[in-house]
Amino acid sequence: MTQNNSGPTWYDILGIAPDASPDQIKAAWRDATDKFEPGSGAGQFRLFNEAADVLLDPAKRAEYDAGLGLADDAAPETDGSETEPVAEPTTESTADASEDAPAAPAVPPDPIVPAAEGEGFSLDAKVVAVLSVLAVASLVLAGIFGIVLQHRVNTRQHDADSAAEASAVAARALTAVLSYDYRHMDADRDRSVKFLTPKYRKDYVKTFDLLTQGPNGTPGGAVKTKAVVTATVQNTAVQDAGENKVRVLVFVNQTSVKGSGTPAIFQNRVVATMVKSGDDWLIDDVKSY
Repeated sequence: MTQNNSGPTWYDILGIAPDASPDQIKAAWRDATDKFEPGSGAGQFRLFNEAADVLLDPAKRAEYDAGLGLADDAAPETDGSETEPVAEPTTESTADASEDAPAAPAVPPDPIVPAAEGEGFSLDAKVVAVLSVLAVASLVLAGIFGIVLQHRVNTRQHDADSAAEASAVAARALTAVLSYDYRHMDADRDRSVKFLTPKYRKDYVKTFDLLTQGPNGTPGGAVKTKAVVTATVQNTAVQDAGENKVRVLVFVNQTSVKGSGTPAIFQNRVVATMVKSGDDWLIDDVKSY
């Protein structure tokens, strides 16, 4: 299955990082597929299997990562066996040569020149001053590095917290947003808009109202067919996360019953863009794949 770089990747499907180990991939696959009852979610189940099939095969995974721009550019490690041994000098020939060679004349040591008065103290003071400056600079650099490192740790923790919170809200919100009953459409709409940003709420209401009443005043599709649609979230996976914005891949089934007809199940994949608004997470956009 060809993946669109702008859409969810196999890593997103399984909810794992691009550097996940085979054991982590297997664990994520088990967690994802265990949620499906026999006979339900066949489309999503096949999707999880396809993701695991690619990521657990080293050759397929390498080709897939290259297509995503995730190929490892690091140079291969050199094998120590390729290093040529360095020949050690033989001691016998050196010893023989030293016995035959005439003794070299002794070189007198350099004369010790007495330092001028005060000169030795000035040199020591300069050295101490330089060392003091270097010590202070080292402490400053260490402090800056510590602050930067702590900031990165805090940022990652905040992003992880945001991802968990936004994912939980997305699952709960889409259960309401993607459900409706022709007998109380206004109540369903009012319940759903509480989960939406003002921008997305405008588009949602415009589309939702067409289910109740058509543009020419005739009954809308939901009312005309007496449709009851119930959404059930099967699984979620975070695509990317920041402190105030998270994109969540959601697998959601919609069961539709029209009148006294037979229920039909529609298996959907959507990406919900969640944004932080005060203390709440709201849906700012929903795209289906």
